[in-house]
Amino acid sequence: MLIEQLPIILLGFTLGMMHALDADHVMAVSSLSNQKPSLRRTVLFSANWAIGHGSVLVISGLLLFGLGIALPEALIHVAEMSVGVLLIVLGLYSFWQFRQQKVVITKHRHGDVEHSHWHHDEHGKDVDQSATKDGHLPVMVGVLHGLAGSAPALALIPAIGQTELSVVIGYLLMFSIGVMLSMMAFGLGLGSLQGLLKQRYDMLFYWSRRVIALASTLLGCFWLYQAV
Repeated sequence: MLIEQLPIILLGFTLGMMHALDADHVMAVSSLSNQKPSLRRTVLFSANWAIGHGSVLVISGLLLFGLGIALPEALIHVAEMSVGVLLIVLGLYSFWQFRQQKVVITKHRHGDVEHSHWHHDEHGKDVDQSATKDGHLPVMVGVLHGLAGSAPALALIPAIGQTELSVVIGYLLMFSIGVMLSMMAFGLGLGSLQGLLKQRYDMLFYWSRRVIALASTLLGCFWLYQAV
């Protein structure tokens, strides 16, 4: 029986990998890590976001196909609007944070040649330790995204001819694993790129953070407009 349903379960994994890269998902994780960019922080945030997202889908599937209880449409609609508000807040908060940071000029010599570099002073905070402390925020953001996107994900299950609870849960678990791996791969790429820019191309790093903040704000406005 399990072998027969394996293609459907694997389909969930593939769809999960694609679903993770939706614009609102990518932008939320990018904006969260944009506040204090680091490779470890970005990957950790990506994983925590995926945990929150996947937990909601699995619980929603258990309620719907196990007990016949569907999430209220009003709750899903509020979650959709909240995603837009969240993206706006994250973007604006990043701009506020940029204004609080001090620009520090450092100089060093290579033989007879003197070089000057500027970077932001983050008040001596350990970025990696801060990522661990702030890990609950990406989980909550993932929960919000899971609520907003639960209806389309669950509606696909009857469409492929499956309502058996064990297969549904297997499908949703593989879907969530696909989401996590895809988002972590994105986080690894984003974190590595930001690390490279921070070390070698200060100006590009400076403007890339502002582009992410602006994109988050604009996408949030568009998302809220669509949801309302």
